[in-house]
Amino acid sequence: MASSRSFTGLSTKKLNEVLQAQAVRSALEARARRVLPRTRAIAYEVGASEFAGELHVEQGTRPGAKADGGLKRPYARIIAELTPEQRKKDGRTRLTRRQILRKGAFGG
Repeated sequence: MASSRSFTGLSTKKLNEVLQAQAVRSALEARARRVLPRTRAIAYEVGASEFAGELHVEQGTRPGAKADGGLKRPYARIIAELTPEQRKKDGRTRLTRRQILRKGAFGG
C-alpha cells in the first residue's frame, strides 16, 4: 500500500483536498448504489429477508488517525443495522451476512 509520503510533490493537505472532492465522493456513492440491488437480491435468494430489508448505503470519512500524515479517506459502503431479533430470523441462511456482502461487492 502506498503511503502519502510516496507521492512526491503532493502534500498530505493537498491529497486530503483531492480525496474530499465532490467528484470522488460521488463516484464512491455511485459504486455502492450500483452494488446495493445485487446484494439485496443475493440476501433474498438465500433467505435473509430481514437483512435484505435493512441494507443501505452509508457515507463518511475515515479519521486518518493511523494513516501517514493523517490522510483522511472518504468511503461509501453498504451496511445493515439489525436487532438481535432480526438476526435470529435470518440465522439459518446458507450464507453469513459477511458472505452476502462480499458476493454482492464482487459480482458473485
